[in-house]
Amino acid sequence: MKKIVTLLFSVLLLQSVFAANGDSTVVRVWDKFHMNKYGAYDQKVTLPDASKKNQRIWLKYSLGCTSNGQCEWDYDIALFVRHNTGVKDSTLLQAPYVKVNGTAKDSVAYSTDTTWVNVFNATTKLTDSVPAATLTITLFGDAQNPLVVTDTMIGFTANYYRYSFDSLGVKTDSVWVPSNTTIYQSTTPYYNVFDVIENFELGRLISPYAKQFPKSFNYDYIYDITDYAQFLTDTTEFRIFYSGYSFGFTATWDVIYVEGTPARDVVDVVNIYNGGFQYGGNPSIETYLTEKTFTVPADAKYVKAKILITGHGGESSENCAEFCAKSYYLSVNNQQIASQMIWKDDCGNNPITAQGGTWIYNRANWCPGEKIRTFEYNLNVAPGSTNTLNMDIDPFTANGYASYKIALQLVYYKDNNYQIDPAIEEILAPTKDVWQSKTNPICNNAKVRLKNWGTTPIKDAWIVCQIGANTQTVFQWKGNLNFGEDAIVTLPDLIWPTDLSDRTFKAWIGTINGNDISTDENPTNNMVSSTFDLPITLPKKFIIETRTNAVPSQNNYTITDSKGNIKKQRSFTSASTLHRDTITLGFGCYTFKMNDDGGNGLGWWAAPGEGNGSLRMVTPSPIQVLKSFSTDFGSFTQLNFRVEHAVGLTETTINEALIQVYPSPANTSLTVEGIDFSLATLITVTGKQIQQYTPGQLDVSQIPTGIYILQLQTHDGQVYSRKVSIQH
Repeated sequence: MKKIVTLLFSVLLLQSVFAANGDSTVVRVWDKFHMNKYGAYDQKVTLPDASKKNQRIWLKYSLGCTSNGQCEWDYDIALFVRHNTGVKDSTLLQAPYVKVNGTAKDSVAYSTDTTWVNVFNATTKLTDSVPAATLTITLFGDAQNPLVVTDTMIGFTANYYRYSFDSLGVKTDSVWVPSNTTIYQSTTPYYNVFDVIENFELGRLISPYAKQFPKSFNYDYIYDITDYAQFLTDTTEFRIFYSGYSFGFTATWDVIYVEGTPARDVVDVVNIYNGGFQYGGNPSIETYLTEKTFTVPADAKYVKAKILITGHGGESSENCAEFCAKSYYLSVNNQQIASQMIWKDDCGNNPITAQGGTWIYNRANWCPGEKIRTFEYNLNVAPGSTNTLNMDIDPFTANGYASYKIALQLVYYKDNNYQIDPAIEEILAPTKDVWQSKTNPICNNAKVRLKNWGTTPIKDAWIVCQIGANTQTVFQWKGNLNFGEDAIVTLPDLIWPTDLSDRTFKAWIGTINGNDISTDENPTNNMVSSTFDLPITLPKKFIIETRTNAVPSQNNYTITDSKGNIKKQRSFTSASTLHRDTITLGFGCYTFKMNDDGGNGLGWWAAPGEGNGSLRMVTPSPIQVLKSFSTDFGSFTQLNFRVEHAVGLTETTINEALIQVYPSPANTSLTVEGIDFSLATLITVTGKQIQQYTPGQLDVSQIPTGIYILQLQTHDGQVYSRKVSIQH
């Protein structure tokens, strides 16, 4: 008890310190910018000056879609900061002596007097004469300034035939109109001087197959770009390189500065390899991935290699490099220090499910809709030393085009700034974060990511969590985290309050290694918070209805309690069969998880031979649908739920994410699932009421074709809305 009292006191101290430090500054670079074609988009912005240090700098990139966009395919999107090196370079060019109407030509022949052309008038049947076109001739006669115009004159078109016409408009004769002056082209060599700009890739993502998604979709991709602090001050240029052709994707880009001292100051960042390189062709990728020499700055104590790599292309030998699993090898001073398969084998776990394309297929280090992971390696090299670094990829001969997009950077760090600096990096549950949506909402077992930013190993930490301003839950974690290492900490037995009007979850560190949190040298990163949805509540007895598809052996489900004990498990052997399992559970928190070993759910458009199954939870009698599951769920779908008693006395048993209204578009009627509503109101998008319904199927056969809003009111007065389409 004494430890907990001390812990809660230190928490109050932490909260007061947290409020005074770690102030943030947000700079908007792009705001719903429409990427309407393939290529690079550059934007200069004014960033904070270098007078204030920042413990963290974040890049928040939000991907959306225009209201009329296709937003259809899986394109890679690379994010860069463009660093002006301060170095000038030049290219040797040739400046023309003469231009005609702004264009350089080999020569210009013209007349200094007005010339004429004959034009037949089809109405009067007569021939008219009009002046010929004039020519604007500019001369660049200063050899010292070959791009400066020294003279401009007007000439008349010459060296053409002037035709005569009869009364029918037929050419009967012609006269040659000669020039009286000719200027011949010459050139003057000059050097075009320009700033040398070096692009540093900050992050990369892949757009989802989102053609069928509501156009209001928005996905946030967060990148820690603290290592690039030296480039992120004053006037800075950023670049989005959109490797796509589908119309409609938008970009919102924020740079977020959190004041304070970083875990390590960066001496420098250098590019080693940066670009897209042909794989398996001629020239070989090894032509580009040549051995590089690097010298460690004298004041750098640590060196880290960061690698972003994705495979693209679909040659016909092994479908490389998008769908072939190859490996890279990293060597320092001719000694291999790392090997890594360029492959992501969990695309079926993608939280952005039911995409329009082949979203479940594993690929060369990427999945549609996800952020690209970075591989990092600490290099054992001494300050001031000169070393070699080389990257190799498995040898391969392609039958067609394949490539890898690679960004390999070296980051040089000074010594650590903190000895004791624990941090909670993020909340994995409970949260509304879309990247955790397959395992949320929860009713127990909150999860946070604990990280060590100090040199002293973390072996013991008390983590405190709280919902709103209610009773705190305290949990002791034990382990061993060295600098830069993290661990997922599960916080069991959440204390759910009776008042859930404030659905904010907070987690913070109370003690570290048995000591009061005041020993932490950087308390501003000890607390994080999230908002959350409530879990669904089910009755003590319900039925799981599973209709298998043509490959039932791929599927199985489990129901586990909050301690991980299996309360029910089920596998399937009969194809295209309806299974009704009656489940009886006591009060508590449970997790239902349906797995698919094929990674393509119970029904998927690209596997028609496997058929379509279904999955839902219903009451025994009379049958009422409690929860319907999408069949296009990839490798698994999960539901955390409570039995009989809702979380909190004021909690609704409705999980808004589970409300389904179908079909869309509807022709004769609408069906509502996932909510026990008392009244449904159909309104136009401008707010005009069209029709009201009581529970049951909603007749829309007499409703005009269009887009409407269906408002669903529960017995306790809460209202939920769904957009519906009606088409006759």
